[in-house]
Amino acid sequence: MKKTVFILFTAMGLFILSCSSDGMDESINDIPDWDYSNVVTDDESDSGSDNAAINDDQVTSDEQVADTDSSEVSDSDNAVFHGCGDEIVDYEERCDTPAPISCSDLNPNIVGVAYCSMDCLYYDLSKCEKSKGFWGAVNFRFETNFILDSAKISDPSYFEKGALPYAAFNGVYGDVKTLIPAPGQTVSYTETASYQGSLGGIKRQLFIKQNPVIGGGIGYPRMELEFSPGAISNGAEYKINAVTIFELADNYLKLVRFRLIEKQNGTECIMGIGYSGSVYITNIFPENADLFDGGSIEVVSNNIDFYYPTEVPGLDENNPEVPAETLKYPVCTK
Repeated sequence: MKKTVFILFTAMGLFILSCSSDGMDESINDIPDWDYSNVVTDDESDSGSDNAAINDDQVTSDEQVADTDSSEVSDSDNAVFHGCGDEIVDYEERCDTPAPISCSDLNPNIVGVAYCSMDCLYYDLSKCEKSKGFWGAVNFRFETNFILDSAKISDPSYFEKGALPYAAFNGVYGDVKTLIPAPGQTVSYTETASYQGSLGGIKRQLFIKQNPVIGGGIGYPRMELEFSPGAISNGAEYKINAVTIFELADNYLKLVRFRLIEKQNGTECIMGIGYSGSVYITNIFPENADLFDGGSIEVVSNNIDFYYPTEVPGLDENNPEVPAETLKYPVCTK
């Protein structure tokens, strides 16, 4: 009896071993050649050079490790998600794409093909041409998280709070084609100042400028938008106007001036003045308030056109001069 039981168990054991061996061979053959080089384990012996680098830096606390990791993540994020070349228009960029766009997408008064500059700070309009009789045409996009106060703007550290490195204005002008901006002249900012009306009343007034003359000067031509005095609201549309004098009671007209300013013989002078177009306030904070330093604004326009000051259409034939307050500067020589 014992012999029979022994033989039976021996046979069963051989049968099970045979089945297990066959199944293992099949499983091994089905396993793909995985790449385990990026596997992270809890085993310090598998940490390799990463832990060695940390040890070399003598990181002795969890706080130091966290700081190191945070810095590395931040740098990586900037490299991957931010910066010129990632085809995402970041806060301090005007554009970010290698693809050409139509010049008329920027302003309907110009034709041709435009490209984003290599540094993403402006559009290269060298292949654009004016399509109509305007002397000049610009498009405009600007946003800032800090509106500057003109009373403090001469302080470089204060100025840096609201200055941006991209070109708010892009355009073409002149009897001989000249581009806006000239290379390297792409600093844009906004400031608020006090405006005193003819009856003595005072309101705050907004300016948006490009290529400011701060700390020795950055370059010309310089562009500026001058908004009619008074509070500004989200969604407001301002109309370009070359000749109307701003009065505090006329704020509801929502007028804005465009100026192209040059420098001749050491003196600023006006080379061009806006004739038509609209400027839209897409966002402003605080809204409907007298703006001092601080606050934020986003503004856009793609249809501003302008003329040499003595050639602005519609001037009074008996007095064919743009009012001095509108010009604000002596007229440049062409």
